[in-house]
Amino acid sequence: MSTLDQKLIQTILGEIDSHLRNGILPVHNGHLKKLSDDTDVLEHLLMLKEQGLISGDLVTRGANSAPYRMTNIRLTYLGIKVLRS
Repeated sequence: MSTLDQKLIQTILGEIDSHLRNGILPVHNGHLKKLSDDTDVLEHLLMLKEQGLISGDLVTRGANSAPYRMTNIRLTYLGIKVLRS
């Protein structure tokens, strides 16, 4: 996985915040597919979760428990601070 640039982080966090404010619940990776044309948005969300910017439930499938979907995505306090900065 490559590191995310600051602009993409702001865009993803802003889109999550917009969905939450508009009452579109639960927010999941399908809502954010349009943000990343060349790569899988799920990878970006996993990186943001590792960095503590978002929280959410990871759905896995298969014998190797490969990540399949993230749902109930929410901004953490740190994510809100980064979005507002």
